[in-house]
Amino acid sequence: MLQNSKFTFVSILLLLISGIFSPVYAQAMLDTPMSVHADKKPLGDVLDIMEQKGNFRFAYYGKLVVKDSLVSIHADQYAIKEILDQLLNNRYEYKESKGFIILRYAPLDLALVLEKNSVVGDQQIVSGYIMDAKTNKRIENASVLERNALQSTLTDKDGFFELKLKNIPQSIELTVVKENYKTITTIFLSEIKIQMGSRKSATDYVDGDFSEIERTGIGRFFISSKQKIQSLNLGGFISNVPVQASLIPSLSTRGMMNSQINSNFSLNLLGGYTGGVRGLEMAGLYNINRMNVDALQMAGLFNTVGGTVKGVQLAGIYNNVFGDLKGLQMSGIHNSVKGSQIGLQISGIFNSVQNDSKGMQMAAIHNTVNCSQDGLQISGIYNIGNEAVRGAQIAGILNYAKELNGVQFGLINITGSPSGYSFGLLNFKKNGYKKISITSNEISDLNLSVKTGDNKLYTILTVGRSDRQGEEKLTSFGVGLGTNIKLGNRFTYNPEISTHYLYLGNWDRLNTLNKFDSSFSFRIFKGVALSAGPAFNVYSSQSSDKNASDNNMSTFVQDRTKRYTVIKENSKGLSGWMGWSFGVTLF
Repeated sequence: MLQNSKFTFVSILLLLISGIFSPVYAQAMLDTPMSVHADKKPLGDVLDIMEQKGNFRFAYYGKLVVKDSLVSIHADQYAIKEILDQLLNNRYEYKESKGFIILRYAPLDLALVLEKNSVVGDQQIVSGYIMDAKTNKRIENASVLERNALQSTLTDKDGFFELKLKNIPQSIELTVVKENYKTITTIFLSEIKIQMGSRKSATDYVDGDFSEIERTGIGRFFISSKQKIQSLNLGGFISNVPVQASLIPSLSTRGMMNSQINSNFSLNLLGGYTGGVRGLEMAGLYNINRMNVDALQMAGLFNTVGGTVKGVQLAGIYNNVFGDLKGLQMSGIHNSVKGSQIGLQISGIFNSVQNDSKGMQMAAIHNTVNCSQDGLQISGIYNIGNEAVRGAQIAGILNYAKELNGVQFGLINITGSPSGYSFGLLNFKKNGYKKISITSNEISDLNLSVKTGDNKLYTILTVGRSDRQGEEKLTSFGVGLGTNIKLGNRFTYNPEISTHYLYLGNWDRLNTLNKFDSSFSFRIFKGVALSAGPAFNVYSSQSSDKNASDNNMSTFVQDRTKRYTVIKENSKGLSGWMGWSFGVTLF
């Protein structure tokens, strides 16, 4: 199917090099015969038909095909390449890649003019000019690559290039790549030009657009303009080598080819910019990888990967993955995944995932998942789940989930759905239970309670006060849990459990009241209800000073409850009674 964005660079940036990416002998799909008939149909529809018949997909690099343009074609058992030539007027070149045919906009032709091909000591020196084949204009910033030695250079403003090659086989294979030009490959033998064309290569390629990493602040600072041009020209070309080493990105064992190198072991003394790693990568300061990493990656400051990571990233400050993460990220400050995460993120400050997360996030400050989250978020301050959260959020202050299918633990919990369970001092849910109750009971003459959550479970915050003349003064603070059970259109039943601290003029005594309220409510009209019901209470009063005398102990509770007592005060300081509660509930 034709698409405007992701298939523009999807699978892609690859196969820019004719000889490197798609040798002639390997053009199986392009040589496959196919019959296509269309009269004034949109080009996009015709390409869709070809995809279905050939069981492949089209991908695009460079200028997109105009899918709305009308075309006509009648081809019986033509090769796919011949059909594409007719449809696209020979303005594109075609490459193959694992079930894809890549259409690269290349209406112009290059020419290579050899100036020097000689042996000096143990080096083979090859130099020359790259020109436009039609206008003879010399081309600046064209990539010239010897794929066997994995050495490359860019042409200067006069179109000139020079390569000094060591330890190469008998033949020299130069490939020239430039945006909007068709790729050319030339093979030399010693000092004699022997043929044009291409041959089998041990090189590989990687699907995807990896240019975003070069546009970041880190990329602009650490990656040179020549390396960016090289990456643009060579696209997804990559070569596998056992080892690479760098001092800094511009000083490495592979020179400008480092961004196209995938190594098993990568050592960057200060920092490096490589294509990818399969195995182990270490850096004193930083690692920058243009493509994918399947490895243990360690850096003193940061790791930045333009593709996916399967493995472990360890950094003193920062880990950043532009693709997906499957594995572990650990850093001192921040872990970031632009794609999806499966695994574990641990950071000293915060973690973020742009797409889905399956696993665990742990941070001192906060965790954020922009899409769905399956697993556990633990933070010191707050957690954010911008879509569905299936699992648990545990935070010191705040949890937010757009849709909760799990549990939240925090001082404040917010969710945009009625599902799930929230445990905190304040719990706000869509269409949830949000009430203010003003009540009186046998202990406290006036109580104010805030109840938030949902019908199946809500949290209670309450304060109370008694201030009668000739009697001790009481101030109480309590928290609890309750549930709202509907008994009809106007009646509800609200069983609640709560615990309260009673201040009776002396902070040296721990006065604890545990209550089970069994209240019934009757809604008078919308937003106002009367409530009343019995309550069972258990009271304990303990002194923080074991040697203190009980002579000065308050008798307020005993005086207020002596008519209702069912458990007389014992040696442990416990007493119990049946009480009551009456009041009004608002909202």
